[in-house]
Amino acid sequence: MVETKKILTGVGVTLAVYIVIKYLLPYVIPFLIAYVLVHVLNPVVEKIQTKLRWKKEIIVSVLLVILLAVFTFLFYLLYCQLMVQIRRIAMNFDYYYSCFCGIVDDCCLMAEKSFGIRVDAVKEFVYSSINHATEQIKVYIIPGVFNYSVRYLKKLADLGLFLLMLFVSVILLMKDYDDMNQKFKRYSFYGHFHNISQRIWKQGGMYMKAQMIIILIISILCTAGLWALGNPYFLLLGIVIGLLDALPFIGTGTVLIPMSVFLMFRQNFRLAAGYIGLFLLTYVVREFLEPRLIGAKLGVYPFVMVVVVYVGLYLFGTPGVFFGPVMLLIVMEILREIYKKTEIE
Repeated sequence: MVETKKILTGVGVTLAVYIVIKYLLPYVIPFLIAYVLVHVLNPVVEKIQTKLRWKKEIIVSVLLVILLAVFTFLFYLLYCQLMVQIRRIAMNFDYYYSCFCGIVDDCCLMAEKSFGIRVDAVKEFVYSSINHATEQIKVYIIPGVFNYSVRYLKKLADLGLFLLMLFVSVILLMKDYDDMNQKFKRYSFYGHFHNISQRIWKQGGMYMKAQMIIILIISILCTAGLWALGNPYFLLLGIVIGLLDALPFIGTGTVLIPMSVFLMFRQNFRLAAGYIGLFLLTYVVREFLEPRLIGAKLGVYPFVMVVVVYVGLYLFGTPGVFFGPVMLLIVMEILREIYKKTEIE
């Protein structure tokens, strides 16, 4: 009976957390981010206040403006470099297309020599598929970019409104942060909420930090490696590969291995070996870092983390890479607090 009650409690808490993250989080996320920023910046603001004697809201306003200016400048530099490489890809599309067709011809010729079969039908199918994909890009995707330009402007306006709301929320919350904490302590539920939030903050913060460290290290390794190998799109590919490596069952091999195979067909074995070496390096680095930075910090097995990330991708899409483990952490801490309260009673 007790075990059945625990299972039902776990299922109920899991469903409640899923509903909150899936449907309620989009409406409260600016205020949640504001609370996290205030929680992080409050010790810094207090130290600055002891020296300057300014009001907290003035200090945090200055800090936010500085942070926004720094991130905007870095994003602008990154954006300019990425646009240069994306334009270069578009300008050389015909060259890459001819190279790919050459590889298809070589593969078909090799199949004919090795197995004595004619592969004209296969070549026709591959070329028709490529031409169809190219036409789809020309007919739908490129015009769609211009047709949805108004929607993109609306998204940009929404982002501006989001940042404004976040800025105002941080200032107002910082102003009354200490007073609000003192008043909330009078209520009995605050103790349980404080315990859960503190453990989530500690464990979840370590998970997010670990995941970002791994993505950053892999991206830097890929960017530096591709630059050393002479790839003209080293920054764009390095960032893309680093992000793909965070997804389970994908990793850096989905990009680096096909590139090495492409170079082998072009008989550039030295460069192909370089891409294989880069893949092995990033694979070893992730295998070394992941159990130590993620699995051990959350107190779960790496296999469970893979399952949770996969379920998160299925439930939330790409953000599920982060929401899946965070959801697991929230459920674990809520159940721990419930069982702890029950044992005390």
